Amino acid sequence: MSGIFLKFRRRLNLIRTIRAALVGVSSGMAAAGVWLILSKSNIIEPEPITALYIGIGLALIVGGLFFLFGGKSSAALARELDLKFGLKARVQTMIAYEGEEGELISVQREDAEATLSKIPPRAYKFKRLWLYLLIFALTAGVLVGGFTVENVRDYVPPEEVIPFELSDIQRAGLNELIAHVERSEMEEEFKRPMVEELRGLLDTLTVTYTQKEMLIAVSGSMEELQRITYASSTSTEMLNALWDSDNLYFKHLAKTLDTSTWSAPSWSDFAEALKKYEGVLMGDDKLDADGPAEGDVVGKALLKFALESMSLTLNITLDSSALPEEDEIYTAIVQLFDGEGGFVSLLAELDSLDEDGARAALTACFDANGRGLFDAISLNKVNANEGEYAMLRLAGLFVVPIPEFERPDFVKNGESIGGKDNLDDNENNNANADGGVGEGATYGSNDMVLDPLTGEYVEYGKLLDKYYAIMYERLEGDSYTEEQKEAIRKYFGLLYSGIEK
Repeated sequence: MSGIFLKFRRRLNLIRTIRAALVGVSSGMAAAGVWLILSKSNIIEPEPITALYIGIGLALIVGGLFFLFGGKSSAALARELDLKFGLKARVQTMIAYEGEEGELISVQREDAEATLSKIPPRAYKFKRLWLYLLIFALTAGVLVGGFTVENVRDYVPPEEVIPFELSDIQRAGLNELIAHVERSEMEEEFKRPMVEELRGLLDTLTVTYTQKEMLIAVSGSMEELQRITYASSTSTEMLNALWDSDNLYFKHLAKTLDTSTWSAPSWSDFAEALKKYEGVLMGDDKLDADGPAEGDVVGKALLKFALESMSLTLNITLDSSALPEEDEIYTAIVQLFDGEGGFVSLLAELDSLDEDGARAALTACFDANGRGLFDAISLNKVNANEGEYAMLRLAGLFVVPIPEFERPDFVKNGESIGGKDNLDDNENNNANADGGVGEGATYGSNDMVLDPLTGEYVEYGKLLDKYYAIMYERLEGDSYTEEQKEAIRKYFGLLYSGIEK
């Protein structure tokens, strides 16, 4: 091929490369700019950085395709040169007979080359270069716009500063709460730090002037009260250990010692629970009008099996609670087994007793050790009640969420001895009214509802917690009769559990 013609071919390839680069880069800038605008305006999910990959990828694809399909064959280039420079088909003829030899062909080729050599390759210009440059400038503007547009993805609206001033009612309420805890029968080692925390909160709120600072202070105190309350009652740890032992009679003991449904320590309630546990150990729950079913073990034989099975795993079960041996409940359970007139002594003399004697001995065992068990769980209940009352009172005074109250796992999960949730209505309602609220609670609905106090939509459970705290505070007064208070408690229990449940 003629060397002169090859110069024009190289010129064509240069223009072809520049054109492909301009088109490719323009496409990439346009795509990247639009992507940046959409991303920074939070119209699409991907982060703005992805615009870089979109732009580079599209530029390479479009530029490559434009270069690939933007070339010309030698015949097409020759035709263009003839038309552009008026060479009267000289170049086309030269290219057409490029592979042939002959005198006329040689003369024609020399004539075409001589004529073409007079034209500088620069004379073959980039057609409509202005249009490509204009497109490049416009798409560069789109990219610049993408960089300059405000990124609202990370926009944090300015925090509204809501003023706060401790009201006379709140100050009086805190002082009353401090006095209430001081007068309580809570153990001194837990009462003292709780009172100090409440006094510190009062001092802090006196010099607090924004709603945010108030919420931080109250939430911090609420967490400390929750920690003290958890530490003051070890019944949850022991009852979980008894329940998790997988021993049927330890599970029944856990149910017997559970005070979750109590509003206050009650010997009559506990004595009734002990009597029921006595019936379980004797197999009374397996009896009907026709006596025990075939294969059922009841009476002295069942009592012996129950006491033996519990005695074998007692130490392991108690150790699994991770409580110290001097813990009140730990000591009371050990006394129930190893103390004077306890289960171990009963087991030793059981073979010498008849059915009535075995039952009488079991009753005597509970008479001898029941008070120790009651005193242990009562102390824990009093401690827990005071801590939970303090948290509910704070929630009512400052309208903040109520933390989760500590309950045995089988209570929180609604488990029964048979593994199913068959709690009666009274147990369900009491469980909720006695503190089954806050984080981890189960509500009758998870819908978003309007909070009339703020005008914002919040989760049903959070709004219910707020009203529950207000309700609890008002029930402490004399505004309602006992019948009205009980009806209100049942109503809130229904709201927490849902109508179907």
